[in-house]
Amino acid sequence: MFAQEFIVNSPVVTLGYSTLSDRIRQINLPELDPRIEILIGIQGNNQSEIPMHLLRADTRITYLDSLGVTKSRNYMIDNAKGDYLFFGDDDINWEINNLWEIVGYFENHPDTHLITGRTLDMNGIHRKNYPNQSRKLSFFNSAKTGTVEMAIRVNQFRLTGIYFDEQFGSGSENFLGDEYIFITDALKLGIRCQYLPIDISMHEEISSGVIYGSTEDAQVRSAVFSRVFGRKASLVKIAFLLKNLTKFRKLSLIRAFLGTKRK
Repeated sequence: MFAQEFIVNSPVVTLGYSTLSDRIRQINLPELDPRIEILIGIQGNNQSEIPMHLLRADTRITYLDSLGVTKSRNYMIDNAKGDYLFFGDDDINWEINNLWEIVGYFENHPDTHLITGRTLDMNGIHRKNYPNQSRKLSFFNSAKTGTVEMAIRVNQFRLTGIYFDEQFGSGSENFLGDEYIFITDALKLGIRCQYLPIDISMHEEISSGVIYGSTEDAQVRSAVFSRVFGRKASLVKIAFLLKNLTKFRKLSLIRAFLGTKRK
């Protein structure tokens, strides 16, 4: 961590950025706000010069001795000082006013500990077909959630020991599904998770969770369902396949999805 004076002692919100040393310059921080702290985790411990625009009094920067975005997210959970943690990437722009709507919902609903919302592309268009109404999240409506659409009440996750599964996510062999596993692990412990039709951020990159068409993503997606549903996974995979046949256009993809034992 760097030695600049850190002045946000009791933040309400932590904005946690996961990045690599060669991408850190593209982080665009929001304006200073004494209620918000910035936490930046640089994966890989490949130390490089930190750009001046990130050396701010509300910002903590740490080089991590690890690769993989889920390890970085777990660092955020352990080290966030805010009551509420929003997960960000280095190419994100926050809809700051809307973040306070999320915080308001948390504070008015003490039984809710995870909230998801919507992201926009750089043209201001929603990146997915999102529901227009608030709804409780379940095993069957949360699979498309991206990490940058998510906020958590930090202490509840520390107390229950729910972290991202580091065998999944970008930078690991199983390169997708970490968000879905995180949400369903919370649901298994009775944690209430809620979707709100609120725009959280603008995000440039396409989520790995919407990528289809290769044997590799079919195998990884199969591993995700096995991780989430255990013994019931085979039935869920068949149901998912029937609903999404147009995404599995080759017999090899269907076999990879239904027959893999990849861990």
